Amino acid sequence: MLKDYRLYVLTLLLYCLPNTLYALTPTLILTDKITSIALMPYADILEDPTGQLTLKAVTSGTDDFHPPLNIKKPQALDMGFTQSAFWFRIKITNQSKKTDWYLLHAGGLSRQVQIYLQSDDISQPAIELALMAHTRGMISNFYSPEHHSHSLYFRIQDKQTPLFISPNLTHVSSLLKWVMADYPLYSFVLGGLLVLALYNFIYFLYLRDRGFLALSCFIVAFVLEIGNHAGVLFYYTFFPEYLRSVGSLFAFIAIISAMSLLYHWLNIPKNLPQWKTPLIVAFVISVGLAIVTPFFPYSVAIAGLWASYLLLVGLIIIINFYQKGLRLPLSMVLAILVFCISIIPSLLRGAGFISDIGLLTNITFLTLLIALVLLSLTQAEQVRHKAQQAERIAAISRSKDEFLTTMSHELRTPMNAVVGAGNLLKLTALSADQQALVSRLNISSQHMLSLINDILDLARVDSNLLRMESIPFSLDTILQQLEQLVIGAIHKHHLQLTLNNQFNPIKKQLLGDPTRLQQILLNLLSNAIKFTKEGSISLTVIPEAVSDNRVTLRLEVRDSGIGISAEQQQTLFKPFSQADNSTSREYGGSGLGLAISHKLVQQMDGELNVTSTLAQGSCFFFTLNFPLQETLVETNSTTASPMLSKTALTNLQILLVDDDEMNRFFGAKLFKAIGVQVETADSGEQAILCLQTQRFDLVFMDVSMPGIDGYETTRRIRAEDHFSDLPIIALTAHAIAGIRERCLAAGMDDYLTKPFDVEQLEKMVQQWMRKAVSENQRLDSKP
Repeated sequence: MLKDYRLYVLTLLLYCLPNTLYALTPTLILTDKITSIALMPYADILEDPTGQLTLKAVTSGTDDFHPPLNIKKPQALDMGFTQSAFWFRIKITNQSKKTDWYLLHAGGLSRQVQIYLQSDDISQPAIELALMAHTRGMISNFYSPEHHSHSLYFRIQDKQTPLFISPNLTHVSSLLKWVMADYPLYSFVLGGLLVLALYNFIYFLYLRDRGFLALSCFIVAFVLEIGNHAGVLFYYTFFPEYLRSVGSLFAFIAIISAMSLLYHWLNIPKNLPQWKTPLIVAFVISVGLAIVTPFFPYSVAIAGLWASYLLLVGLIIIINFYQKGLRLPLSMVLAILVFCISIIPSLLRGAGFISDIGLLTNITFLTLLIALVLLSLTQAEQVRHKAQQAERIAAISRSKDEFLTTMSHELRTPMNAVVGAGNLLKLTALSADQQALVSRLNISSQHMLSLINDILDLARVDSNLLRMESIPFSLDTILQQLEQLVIGAIHKHHLQLTLNNQFNPIKKQLLGDPTRLQQILLNLLSNAIKFTKEGSISLTVIPEAVSDNRVTLRLEVRDSGIGISAEQQQTLFKPFSQADNSTSREYGGSGLGLAISHKLVQQMDGELNVTSTLAQGSCFFFTLNFPLQETLVETNSTTASPMLSKTALTNLQILLVDDDEMNRFFGAKLFKAIGVQVETADSGEQAILCLQTQRFDLVFMDVSMPGIDGYETTRRIRAEDHFSDLPIIALTAHAIAGIRERCLAAGMDDYLTKPFDVEQLEKMVQQWMRKAVSENQRLDSKP
């Protein structure tokens, strides 16, 4: 019977044990010695998994409070990631003369806190304490008269960040000390960071460098994200009023900006192209996460894990960058290292791996300021370095331009004498042996001139000195000219040539550069002829897309020649290269034609490609877009003017101005060969003197002369009213972009490149003399 009694007593004690433990939670007694105290040791807790409990429900006694069982520190409770709301109850008795007390809560915008103060007089309703404005963190003020007791209830819920609860009760005197110590630090750090952001944004507006914009966005977003978790954003009423549901938007903006910085600083497309696509994919994923995570719980964990993953990827990319022998500035490396070390604890806290540490936030802010100052200075230094590099590149480009100008002149000047001598010898009475020698001389000189042109063309394309024209032209005309140029070689090799133009617009012309298009096709046809021993060669034009004002044409050159292997095709379009060494020995050539054609097609926004099979032939093809224009009707009277007679040419007076004695000698001989009268001058000063003492119908002016050059000489001639209509033809060995425009700007009427032959010279003279005759006839016909 006794044993049964003891069993009942034991059962009753076990039943009452929880209530006994709950009663152990002490009442917080405020005394004059207390100025600040942690509330968790005095708190009872009630978990609300549904988040639906109201103050009336928790104070009715239907749900029991109990002391927190998993408290790790006396002053804090770390609940980790949870969707539950938690109610806390603290019994407070004020036995001090201090009446103004403040309740402090840590947390960001996503944290929901409601605070109620219930007097012991149950007839009085509970008072909800409002959060104070313009404070760092969540602070509420409540008045507690001396010798009064209260029950303090507060509810906390946070679905985005780890729920770390550490409320403190502070008297106004202690609060002021905290404010005086805390606010200057945050003002200095946040002010410095925002000034850095403004500094970088102003530099972006001034220099238009995207690195400054990305760095500015990164600083602002990172300040907002860290400031959110530190409670700084509560100081500005706009954020808690309108942006409580942003989740980790600021964190993802910082991540996106950091990726842009990495992409920009490392010049990923150029230095690490294999990482371009993965980074773009990660960028797109980050933008998507920034949009959707505010609607999902635990956004801080998602941002923390994603940032940790990208941090590891960024480290791998930088290692690859260094493995390629590339280097970042030391200040940038130091800044990135400091930043990464300081941000790792925050990432771990955001992912829920470690508890909140108040000092950690302050350290993160300080190290962030140091790191971003270094990054901003480095960014400015990088831009300065780029500007200097751009100046060096521009100087190199100018030097290359000057070199090409000089080499064009120096190479073409002696060639002018060689070509001129060959042309003049053809006009004299020669024996059969002499004719054979002269023929070989002319062939060799033309081959040498062609090689010089190819080298200069290649250099001009590489230097971006080549300018494409946009003039109307007929494709049929180009094909006819091409046929005339290659028909001799076609017959010599006993080949069959087919020109198939499937684009025949009615009253339409193409707009483009006919000279360069003809050069490309001539190179391809010549190449096909050279490597085809028997069979056929075809040039086909296929319209792929045609509209009223634009056409897309595919141009193909096919041959039945020796073909090209897949390995040989890899280097086919590189300068000075051919399929193999034996090719140049057997077939000759410099290996420049295809390289130039490839670059010219690229200049026209196309791509030259090849398909080939050994011993079965090759097909070179490319696709170009051309605007279309209505065919213009020729109304120029000079077009229909007849050729001037030999007598008319004999009466013409030509002034040839050139400082080179060899050029004057052969030039005079060529002019006499077409039957005109010629006088020579060796300088600009002598040319002006000749014009003042003698009448001339046409002036051929060398542009490169010592003393006053051809440009200045022309300007001085044009300054005289009676020379305003005198035709002046630029005569130069400079065959690079911009010379023609410079000649026309100086007052010259046309442009002839040395070396030239008799036919070119006679054509130029006929053209300008017919214009002069037509103009005189027009003036004479006026009443």
